[in-house]
Amino acid sequence: MNQTLLNEDAVLLDVMEAHWQRIKDSQVQDLSSHWYGAFTENGNGKPYEGLATSDALLSLTVSLYAHPDSAYYRDAELLQAIRGQIGFLLRAQLPSGCISLHNCNIDSPPDTGFTVHLTAMSLHVLEKMDDPAMKEPCAELRLFLHRTIPGLLAGGIHTPNHRWVLCGALALLYELFGDERLRERADRFLAEGLDINPDGEWTERSNAIYNAVCSIFLYQAARVFGYDRLYEPVTRNLRMMQYMLHPRSEIATEYSSRQDRGEIMRLNASYYVAFRLMAGRNADPLFHSFARESLLSLRTGGEALLYRMFLPEEMNAELPLQPLPDCYEVFLNRERTAPVTGVIPYQRTAFHAGSPLIRYRQGELSVTVIAGQPEFLYLQYGQARLLGVRLALGWFGVAGTPFAAIRQTGEHEYELSMELEGSYRDALDGDAAGRTDPLHFAESIPLRAKTNVTVLPVRVGIRLDPAGIDLHYQANAGALPVFAQAVYSFAPEGSLEGTDLVPINTHASWLKSGQLVYRCGEDWITVDGGAFQHGFEALRNDKLDPAVKSAAANYLTPLEANVRIRCGKTED
Repeated sequence: MNQTLLNEDAVLLDVMEAHWQRIKDSQVQDLSSHWYGAFTENGNGKPYEGLATSDALLSLTVSLYAHPDSAYYRDAELLQAIRGQIGFLLRAQLPSGCISLHNCNIDSPPDTGFTVHLTAMSLHVLEKMDDPAMKEPCAELRLFLHRTIPGLLAGGIHTPNHRWVLCGALALLYELFGDERLRERADRFLAEGLDINPDGEWTERSNAIYNAVCSIFLYQAARVFGYDRLYEPVTRNLRMMQYMLHPRSEIATEYSSRQDRGEIMRLNASYYVAFRLMAGRNADPLFHSFARESLLSLRTGGEALLYRMFLPEEMNAELPLQPLPDCYEVFLNRERTAPVTGVIPYQRTAFHAGSPLIRYRQGELSVTVIAGQPEFLYLQYGQARLLGVRLALGWFGVAGTPFAAIRQTGEHEYELSMELEGSYRDALDGDAAGRTDPLHFAESIPLRAKTNVTVLPVRVGIRLDPAGIDLHYQANAGALPVFAQAVYSFAPEGSLEGTDLVPINTHASWLKSGQLVYRCGEDWITVDGGAFQHGFEALRNDKLDPAVKSAAANYLTPLEANVRIRCGKTED
């Protein structure tokens, strides 16, 4: 990694000044509008994600106004924009003290917690300026923050990370107002214990968004309340991230439980802040290197610069840089099984933490093997992306098979497994019949004895190779053939070709035999292992997604099939 010293403030200011130029004319100026002082998205009149992004833009405007090297330092027009934003915050605040994420969460304590985070730091930075023009705006920000206290003392959550968002927000309010009830409220959430496993995963598997969120808010709780024990789980999670980058520093999102799932996302301002803070605390060059990588990939930087102004000592540790890891093979949660079922009624997805996971990286090749969801494999080589591989079965509507377990079978070799059970249900006996409502058939299912029970073991062997991956499908239902289909889903921006690749529709084809080639730019992926033992386009309860380019190989059980996937780059 390039050891060149960077003026990090200057890098951020360049990004932020360009960002402000793009959006400054989209602030609503109509005094009669509910959105007066907020910003619209791309000038189309649609508010930026409701209030949550309006306060995030406050971090942009405040940083540009307050930083001495900014082209907008103490700029009169920017001051008016800030005043408009603060006025909107106050008007949008509900009697509870909370705000709403206007397109989703109404009267929301968690979204108020997110708003407190950047608003409190904005207040600190503006008060440090000792600027007479900011006396009234600072008083209004302080009023807004003080009004949030009742809402955060009484309000609840609805996702796991919201607990730590509230704890961090309560800490920032405590720092400003010294109300002991704020610490006591945070302690109630912290007493639940932190939902992180030994390998560094939070309950919400969200590498691109909520890892960094949890890190930052727990850092604030640790800093303000003096709870040093909170730094260790933050460190554990950030250290796990060394195994979660695809080529070009794209984050592994293919198994996320949140809105980043399947999105192309890179290290962002929140990650820059989290890694920069923890690099200094741990004297860790790896974290410093991650912070540098985050800095160089930013498109907006308000939160990052705000932190550099708010906590300058913590954000400026001088450490060496080192290359980020790009050659590794790690098996996370190897002793666990995914909470999915092969017994009717199926539980086909388990996106939350704890399910086995393999990450394999060899430079441009990046592979994720995933238990707990139908798409058990993601493979990327450079720009070429095989978004998912699933083995669908015509077996009691299971469709794509979710695998509960992964075990290591040899060096670079693993096996995914699932036991599928099919059955029917008997007539109710007399006692059971008297305990059920005939209008609610589903309630009677657990009371009915199983009949005609059959079991189908399903296995996928995997061998990792620096040039790609080998798969071995196994499924044997006995004498009766069962329909099976392997589906390979590629990113839409590339092209598919093959001598026996036969179109099903505009977005999907059968790979009847031989090999397909997927190309994106100079990068390519081949799948060698076609089959056409039946003519179904898709099996029951499965579908070929029109948003991707799919190729399907059709099998009948007993299934024993080898598939060879290889990757490379076209040389000029």
